Amino acid sequence: MTKTLILFSVMFGMSAQAGFHYTQEVKVIDPAHRYLRALSKHPELIVDHPTHLGYEVYGPNGLQAFLTKYKIKFVNVEPLATKRLLDNYPSAEDTVKKEQDLQKQYPSLITLIEIGKSVEGRSLMFARITAPATKGRALAARPEFKFIANMHGDEIVGRELMIKLIEDLASNYGKDQRITQILDNTQVYILPSMNPDGATHKVRYNAHGVDLNRSFPDFTTSDNVNDWHNREPEIQAVMKFQAQHNFKLSANFHGGSEVVNYPWDTDQKRHPLDSYLQQISLNYTRVVPYLWNSTEFKNGITNGYDWYEVDGGMQDWSYYWHKDIQLTIELSGTKWPDYSTVANYYQANRPGLLEYIEETQHTPTPKIRY
Repeated sequence: MTKTLILFSVMFGMSAQAGFHYTQEVKVIDPAHRYLRALSKHPELIVDHPTHLGYEVYGPNGLQAFLTKYKIKFVNVEPLATKRLLDNYPSAEDTVKKEQDLQKQYPSLITLIEIGKSVEGRSLMFARITAPATKGRALAARPEFKFIANMHGDEIVGRELMIKLIEDLASNYGKDQRITQILDNTQVYILPSMNPDGATHKVRYNAHGVDLNRSFPDFTTSDNVNDWHNREPEIQAVMKFQAQHNFKLSANFHGGSEVVNYPWDTDQKRHPLDSYLQQISLNYTRVVPYLWNSTEFKNGITNGYDWYEVDGGMQDWSYYWHKDIQLTIELSGTKWPDYSTVANYYQANRPGLLEYIEETQHTPTPKIRY
């Protein structure tokens, strides 16, 4: 397999430094995962969401011809843009407008922070939700918590759940004891969409054709300096924002599978807080039955590297450089399900979302350097 991968690089005249335009997506039929590790290591390709049947592979023009030549079985994936049902979803602009409307409705609870713009100039808008400074714990004493969704533009459920969560937290403050306790004691930051251009075009990548969850600094690769210069604007915005805060606990949301993924993604060595990470992952899935009852993952959780290696992911970067513990939550087996199902996904995940935010009050202060 190594030889065929080398031939693929030569065939298309590419190098790891050249940058790639991912124009083809397939699902490789490989139950035994014979080719998984080799394909994952190849810079022209991105592998995602392995299951007992196979996995997704993204690549440039010629990917399908390459797989056919080397007799690697696959099925083509219909482009999301051809599916008319997707038009029921709000636009990227609608999403920001909803944040703005909620801020106007609950000005004492919601503060909007634009951390930057996407490649095509769309707003990257965080909402901070917390009780007024006159209520609960002193503002400076409230730990900071963070959710980021829609890093991959075609994985949309997280974006919609985050908008619903912002509204739920704000509208139920002072009415729901649990939510009131959360906002009296925690600063909750939510970025519904890190990739509004990808969401607009219904593709995985940003408008430069870059996979944002493969583009952060990575302590196991040559890209191992925590420097935001010469990175995609969406990556720069998140890196700069993180440096200005002291987040204790975070999560990022994806679609294409149903599982809670904990660090490391990039290294087979166990994380220094491995037992704790497993516990908080189980705490989430235990109250979300469709995750807990997974037939693919025991109790709906997995170590990232045990599942498949991801280099340049936000999850590992978050802890290694900022000691911000982060999980990756795959919400839906279908990346862009019918919009009518979104409310069900929110109700199913709501107990897990609230419990995970509450965990901020108990998160250990990491003192272990990897």
